[in-house]
Amino acid sequence: MATKYKIEAPVRSFTGESVGVHFHKGTGYTDDSSKEGRAALEYFRRHGYGVAPTDEKTEEEAVQELATGTPPQRTPVNDGPFDPAKHGVEDVLTYLDKADLDEAARVLDVEAATKKPRVGITSKREEILAAKTPAAPAGDNQTGGAGQ
Repeated sequence: MATKYKIEAPVRSFTGESVGVHFHKGTGYTDDSSKEGRAALEYFRRHGYGVAPTDEKTEEEAVQELATGTPPQRTPVNDGPFDPAKHGVEDVLTYLDKADLDEAARVLDVEAATKKPRVGITSKREEILAAKTPAAPAGDNQTGGAGQ
């Protein structure tokens, strides 16, 4: 499902368009449902804009709701399994933090199999998987000993 983001421009009075996103008084909205939206989010992050997920309505959505009395219908986007190639490094690492062991291993394998695996993700493989591997129960000594 696509995530909507609120973008805060460094110049709070900015009204206009930047990287395909319309801003009004320093605030714009976009989502990660398209390649263009994801590219815009990466641009804004790199250039010091405030980028945060939001459930707030855009100006257009608020106007539509006021005019019709009904909220706009949003079509859920289900792109299937998480594809790291469609997300930036930060987003992939955030997803991996929340994923279970099997899903994390799958996503890391997909990333490693790309033509240009991103070191920011692949270098953390062992750390990520180790954090998700259940520890052996206390007192489960499998090494044996003199008393056994």
